[in-house]
Amino acid sequence: MNNNIYNTFVKVIEGFKKDKNVKSIIHVGSSKEKIYEENPKVNDIDLFIILENQEKNQIRKVEKIDEIEFDFNYISIKGCYDFIESKTYFFLNIKDGKLLYDENDFGKGILSLCEEKYKEGPNKLSKEEKRFRTNQLLSDISRLKQKDEYEEFEYDFLIYMYLNKIIKMYYLINDIWLPKDKKLLKSLKMREPTLYKLICNVNGSDKYKKIIKVTDYILKNL
Repeated sequence: MNNNIYNTFVKVIEGFKKDKNVKSIIHVGSSKEKIYEENPKVNDIDLFIILENQEKNQIRKVEKIDEIEFDFNYISIKGCYDFIESKTYFFLNIKDGKLLYDENDFGKGILSLCEEKYKEGPNKLSKEEKRFRTNQLLSDISRLKQKDEYEEFEYDFLIYMYLNKIIKMYYLINDIWLPKDKKLLKSLKMREPTLYKLICNVNGSDKYKKIIKVTDYILKNL
């Protein structure tokens, strides 16, 4: 294969392989498949580097190498097990990563443990805690009923800020893993199209009534 992105990618990986402290290299994100295309459209490359010795559980560094942005997550062995035990979402998601280097199958074992923990779902809140959190949110949203008390820009800002919180509340109430913000709507559209349509309809002069419809839909089974 002959392209600058791929050649730089290989150079970086080969450099890590020479480091005896590196136990595993895991390629995550959308670039893990695109990088092997003839002319890949890659914005950045995300790598998890598992280290035998590192004081902190995680050190993240973003570096530009040959004009390509690399996002490095350096994870200690202790960090791997701590993140798995605490069900840390960003780490469990490496379950779908691609192993580029693996000493004594350590990375393979970590990916397997991440898969098992991910299938268990997030840590669940009690029904009482869910009700407490939703009541707090509903109380905050109720202040928007008096639209005349806000400037138009401020009102719209608060509407969409609370809409974001409502969507996240849906995931919490239903014991579903919460996606990253940039994937929140895409995930919701696939999982709950009716709710997605209600959310997309929060516009125009009667945003408050429409956002209440969204909350009613989410809380109907709580």
